[in-house]
Amino acid sequence: MARFLLTALLVLFVVGQQGHAFYYRYSPLARRTAEDAVDTKMAVFFREEALRVGQSLPFRFPAAVTAPLGLLPRHVADAIPFSSSALPGVLALLGVAEGSDQAMRMQDTLGMCEDPGLEWEAKFCATSLEALVEGAQGVLGTKDVREMISRVPPTGAPLQPYAVRAVRPIGGDVFVGCHQKEYPYTVYMCHSTGPARAYEVEMEGAAGGGRVTLFAVCHTETSEWDKDHVAFRFLGTKPGGPPVCHVLPYGHILWAKKDAAAHSSA
Repeated sequence: MARFLLTALLVLFVVGQQGHAFYYRYSPLARRTAEDAVDTKMAVFFREEALRVGQSLPFRFPAAVTAPLGLLPRHVADAIPFSSSALPGVLALLGVAEGSDQAMRMQDTLGMCEDPGLEWEAKFCATSLEALVEGAQGVLGTKDVREMISRVPPTGAPLQPYAVRAVRPIGGDVFVGCHQKEYPYTVYMCHSTGPARAYEVEMEGAAGGGRVTLFAVCHTETSEWDKDHVAFRFLGTKPGGPPVCHVLPYGHILWAKKDAAAHSSA
């Protein structure tokens, strides 16, 4: 099981929007970047009622990519400083040119990891498999946790409608979402979802996209979200309105308490 999870975590699947499009506390610059990254032809955000058998949502799936150095062993990752103040030395250590696009992306990742998050939010960044699992266990308050990763074609699929074939609710009302960030080695930014409902959704593409299994999260309490969050503009809603739903791109992880994660048919 550990070997399977290790292999799965090495893969980052990007649905088309940047990871911070899902992260609802960001600067005006990051907000504009997220808005620019959102493909309005895709169901980046959608309403909960769309998760019904027979409904259709448009998605595209680019080919999977990996962080250049992959997921590091804990003793290696812990030996590399992970902070904005230490970045110049890390750039030299990893052979990344100062001022390069990659260096700027690394700085962005560190900034997101160093942001304290919202007052109620449990948030952490993980640079190893062990730190990832322990962090999720700490947030959920149990060592008995389950990881869920969307299953899509690793070679990708073009934009097309995907029909919902089955929907299975996942038990629980608070989850941990982990989003892979841009860095030379695998780094996950993880946070508690706040009140939410989660679903495992089987879908089938209309244009050769095949069958995919996606994990979706519907945030049921958005009153404290940034009023300018791109999701509200996308859906025409506002903080405190209807649930805001999105799927987790492949390689991103949804964690739940194992005893609450048993599926019930819908």
